[in-house]
Amino acid sequence: MLSNVRMMVCLAVCVALVGRLEAQSRFAGADVRYGHVLCNNAESRAHINSSTYGFSFYIGNNYYWHTYWKNPSFGLELSYDYINNSVTGNKLGALFFIRPSVYKSQRLSLDVYLGLGLSYFSKIYHKTANPYNTYIGSHLNALINLGVQASYFVSEHFALTAAAKFSHSSNGQMFRPNFGLNFVQLEVGAEYYFDGYKHDVLSVAKPELKANSVNISFSPGVTQAKHTMEHYFASSLSVAYSRRFHPCFAYGVGYDFMYNGTIASTPWYTDSGLSDCFSQGVVANFECLWGRVALRVGLGAYVINGRHQRMPFYERAGLFYYMGHSQNQYIGVSIKAHAANAEFIEWTYGIAIR
Repeated sequence: MLSNVRMMVCLAVCVALVGRLEAQSRFAGADVRYGHVLCNNAESRAHINSSTYGFSFYIGNNYYWHTYWKNPSFGLELSYDYINNSVTGNKLGALFFIRPSVYKSQRLSLDVYLGLGLSYFSKIYHKTANPYNTYIGSHLNALINLGVQASYFVSEHFALTAAAKFSHSSNGQMFRPNFGLNFVQLEVGAEYYFDGYKHDVLSVAKPELKANSVNISFSPGVTQAKHTMEHYFASSLSVAYSRRFHPCFAYGVGYDFMYNGTIASTPWYTDSGLSDCFSQGVVANFECLWGRVALRVGLGAYVINGRHQRMPFYERAGLFYYMGHSQNQYIGVSIKAHAANAEFIEWTYGIAIR
C-alpha cells in the first residue's frame, strides 16, 4: 500500500507541473482507439491474445519554454481500455504526457508522444481464482505510453487527430508475478484549442544553465522476491558528472552503489549472504530537458557484482523535476532493469553541485 501511495504522489507532482510552466494555448481532446495485446510466447497467446477497445479524455497546454522543441505540449490524460479476455480484466489509466513537435505548419502538426503515470487493472493474479494472469500482480501499476500523433487543423480552434502508440504496464517487481502487459493501439480523435492554435515558434527568455555539475542522489525502493514472495529493501546511491552541451540535452557518467535484498533470499543460493546483495557499477547517462522536467536514460556495467548476480549490464530510465531558483535539487522516479526486465522502481532525491 505504501508503494502505491508513493506512485500516486509522484503522479500528482507531475500533474502539478502543468500549471507551473508558461502557457501559450490551452486545449482539450478526446479519442477512441483499437489495439491488440502483444504476446511473446505460446502461453501468453493461449491466455491473453486479444483485442482492446478504449477511449480517453485529456487537457493540456502548449508551451514555448523551448523554441528548440517547437512548442511542446504538456497535459493530463484519463483513459479506459476494455481487454477482450477473461484473465487480465480491464484497465483504467491516468498519466502526465509530453508531446514535442517534429513538424508544425498552419494546418498540420506532427508530434512525438511520451506519457508516464498509473494504470489500474480490474483483475490480478490469484493462485486459484486467476492462475493464468502472471502478467499483472497488482491492481495499481506504472504506465508508460510511447507513440506518434498527427493533428490536422480544420480551423483555428479545432483539429482532427490520429495516433499510433505502444503502452506498457508493470509494477516494477514490487508485487509478483509481474511480466507486465503491452499493447499496440491506433487512435482517432479531436482537439479543441481555447485560445486558438499557434504554429509559429515564439522566442522567449530561457534560464541560463551552467554547463557542468556533479550530481549526488539517493534512490530507495521496494521489490518482491520471486520465490519467497516477501518484500525487501532496494536502493541506489549515485555520484555522477553531467555536462549540459545544449539547453535541452545533457550527457554524463556516474558511479552507482546498489543494494537489492532479494538476492540473499533465493532458495538454491544456500551460500549467499548479505554481501551478495551489494553491487557497484559505472553508468553512462543522457538527459532531455523540458523546462524543469527531465527524462533521463542510462546504461550501466557492473564493476563489483555479487556472485549470484549474473547480468553484466543494467539500464535505468526515469522522470525527474528540478526544484529551487537555481534548479540545484531534483526529485523523481525511475526503473532499474536488466535487458528491459524491471528489477525495482526507485524514488530519487538528488543534489546538483554546480
